[in-house]
Amino acid sequence: GVMNNVTEVSEDGQNKETKGTHIKIIRDRFEKGYSWDSSAANRGAGVNEWSEADIEKVLSDEYLYRRAGSNLCYKNSSNSTETCPDWANIGIRDETRNIIANVKWNTGTMAVDYYENKNLTTASYMYEAERSNHTGKEQCQASGGDTCSDNVTRTTTWIGKVGLMYPSDFGYAVGTEVRETCLKKSMNTYNSDNCMTYNWLRDINNHQWTITPLPNSESATSVFYVSSSGHVSNDGACNAKAIRPTLYLKSNVKIVDRDYEDYGSIDHPYELEYEG
Repeated sequence: GVMNNVTEVSEDGQNKETKGTHIKIIRDRFEKGYSWDSSAANRGAGVNEWSEADIEKVLSDEYLYRRAGSNLCYKNSSNSTETCPDWANIGIRDETRNIIANVKWNTGTMAVDYYENKNLTTASYMYEAERSNHTGKEQCQASGGDTCSDNVTRTTTWIGKVGLMYPSDFGYAVGTEVRETCLKKSMNTYNSDNCMTYNWLRDINNHQWTITPLPNSESATSVFYVSSSGHVSNDGACNAKAIRPTLYLKSNVKIVDRDYEDYGSIDHPYELEYEG
């Protein structure tokens, strides 16, 4: 997608912020079965803070720099591990790494308990919520639920190069004649009215993590994910889901003009050029 109002942050030590338009890419390949976070906090259920997430550290290091590293990924509670994919062979290549933008990602969420307000979660509502100052622990702090015991500071932005998709990315990915109807629906009901059939980010074989925490009055561990049945749902951060690395290209990466009626299709995919 071509995304407006993306904040790119300079890497020269000045942390200069520049808003602009960037191409956003979501990897087609799924990597299966990893915890979003499986730290010992909250009775071993992890925390829903992206800057502290286990998978964030893997994506920002081993995946981004194409190296084996520890070659361990987390799966299930209390830092249980299993062998990672071979990032040294399938991670980001040098020529690609040089055109990835260092950007400010939005890690905010809904201001209200999700379980009492599922009907709010349209694509447009979540787009605004993701850019809010509300965190995945606010509701839990107010109620003092059983798995609200962590001392991790919550943030609503994160600066980096590789993340995961937002719930709103999935919501807006629906197409054809059902798009208008689907965009009025809560994404937890996308598995009806063909909203899942015509959504190019759905995978019928895998649940997919998003980057966005979920507010829950009983827990500070919940995260949004996209179900294999084609709707947005949630689960505890320690549980295993597929991941699809997501990134923004630098603003001087452009889509090349081509005179194809089906430009952008599988037969004539978009071509990019780097004006470096």
